[in-house]
Amino acid sequence: MTSAGRWFARIVLTGVLPTVCLGLFAWIMHGLAWGWAAAALGFMLMVIVQSRRLAHLAAWIDYPDRSNFPDSNGVWGEVFLKLSRKLRLDARTIDEVEARLRSFSDAMVAVPDGLVILDASHQVQWSNRAAGEHLGVRLPRDAGAIIEQLVRTPGFADYLRSPDGSAPFILQSPAARTRVYAIRAVPLGERSTLLVSLDVTDARRVEAMRSTFVANVSHELRTPLTVVSGFLEHFTDDAGMSGDQRQHFARLMSEQTKRMLSLVDDLLTLSRLEAEDAPASEEEVDMEELLAQLLSEGQSLSAGRHRLAVGCKGPALRGNRKELHSAFSNLVSNAIRYTPAGGEIRIRWKLRDGAGVFSVRDSGVGIAAEHLPRLTERFYRVDRGRSRETGGTGLGLAIVKHILLRHQATLVIDSQLGEGSTFRAEFPGWRLKLAV
Repeated sequence: MTSAGRWFARIVLTGVLPTVCLGLFAWIMHGLAWGWAAAALGFMLMVIVQSRRLAHLAAWIDYPDRSNFPDSNGVWGEVFLKLSRKLRLDARTIDEVEARLRSFSDAMVAVPDGLVILDASHQVQWSNRAAGEHLGVRLPRDAGAIIEQLVRTPGFADYLRSPDGSAPFILQSPAARTRVYAIRAVPLGERSTLLVSLDVTDARRVEAMRSTFVANVSHELRTPLTVVSGFLEHFTDDAGMSGDQRQHFARLMSEQTKRMLSLVDDLLTLSRLEAEDAPASEEEVDMEELLAQLLSEGQSLSAGRHRLAVGCKGPALRGNRKELHSAFSNLVSNAIRYTPAGGEIRIRWKLRDGAGVFSVRDSGVGIAAEHLPRLTERFYRVDRGRSRETGGTGLGLAIVKHILLRHQATLVIDSQLGEGSTFRAEFPGWRLKLAV
């Protein structure tokens, strides 16, 4: 028997059967007329009761309340109980679905890529927070607005009419002109479109930096190679060249070759530093010994043209000694190269406000304020001609920056034209070996 058949049988047993029994009893006791009258009265009462319960159920269905079910017993009580369980189960399922939808919606809002849903007329139906930054689309202000009226970039409307699946549309953000975005139009269902905007500013900047880097390296190598090539032609073609001339040309070729080797060494060093996140090994570096070595190297490079002074009043420093020596040596050699003869250079290591500070101060010509933010860029030079004359590769401060980053240190540059410069490397306190 089916579930519906069982419920029908129970209704018959609990409602119709008692009424029939009552009619039979009245017939036996008082005759056929009384039997029909009792049965009719019983059926009338049953209809009234069932109608009342149906009315309660209909009224409750109009305004369902899980905490206030119609009060009944018997078969109707079981019906109401099953409705109560079903309602609770449906409510729990709805709550779970709504929670998942909220979670999904929050995730879409938090996605760093811009997302905009358009209808068949290109009206904005929904957008996330990133779309406001990328395209200037913000809800609820722009709900129902046509996207072409919000993004007024030439070619954008044409792209939406026939989106290219292989190539995105490149857009300079109307909200932030310094950013560049790649936009793709993706079909969403039969009549909707999903616009996805991806920030490609950094990727384009890296590509530009790569192109600039290749151009700079090519330019830096071209000059010494041209010089060496020209001198070699003289050696080959001019058999009557004197010994003094040969020696002079050989010395110039040697200088240019050393310059190329220095450039290649710096490029390899910079490449290795950029490929690694932390020093390969660390130790306690005796700063007094390191500063003495820097003084000796500085005096050799200066050849008596400058006054060099060293002061060490700080503790030992934990780090990679080879890398630290490379960074500090670059700062010292830069000070010597760009300080006129007779100038003074001071090298200091001290403890200040719980941090270790290595500084190189010179009395050179100084650097204009507009150049300071770019000094650590590769191949950036304030005076290109003078830099080549002094033998610089343009990579020294870039190497210093990467070494300090690997040691959680910062480079601070103070300089004014005509008043010299100070380069400070500031190390966190946890890298210092303080006396107990």
